[in-house]
Amino acid sequence: MDYLNPDISYGEMLDTRDNQVYRTLVISNHVWTAQSMNYKIEAEENREATNWCYKNDPDNCKKLGRLYAWDAAQKACPEGWHLPTVDDWKELLEDQSCNTTQSDDGTWIYDCTGNRLKATDSWDSQKEERKNALGFSVTGAGIRFEKKDIGINEAAIFWSATDTLSFYAFAVIFQDNENSTLLGAIDKENGFSVRCIKGKAE
Repeated sequence: MDYLNPDISYGEMLDTRDNQVYRTLVISNHVWTAQSMNYKIEAEENREATNWCYKNDPDNCKKLGRLYAWDAAQKACPEGWHLPTVDDWKELLEDQSCNTTQSDDGTWIYDCTGNRLKATDSWDSQKEERKNALGFSVTGAGIRFEKKDIGINEAAIFWSATDTLSFYAFAVIFQDNENSTLLGAIDKENGFSVRCIKGKAE
């Protein structure tokens, strides 16, 4: 877990479903996991799995967490925690943004949040620009897009619990070499990372 900030006093969350332990922190008045979830959701009978290790490599799951389709992401957080709503994400990103705008297609753009929230490790570009001062430690976990695993060390996308229309849900996009973070609607069948927030979704 070299990507965590060694100067932060993290809490811990034990997922009793599989006894994995995750670091936690308080940020924007909420308790968040500081690591992406790695809870494996078994495929239902006669159906394909909807959560994966990047390139089917368990080491990637261990370090960077699993990638979940949106339906599976609803089950990734343990009891007492939940998948963040779009409002949870907006609150966090707005708190860390030096400027917030919305594009013509409805995507929200949060300047400065990339360098403030990304880990110094696990990205391709030079790490001096990324401070991870708050310990949120976003890693370049990659994504599963149109059934292909791409973007390790270059991108991370996190699901929200909030969907829009039938096939889309809001997600938060971090990219290498980009200081801004995006929040927009993406197809639910893609595989993205999951962070959890404590308490009940409002």
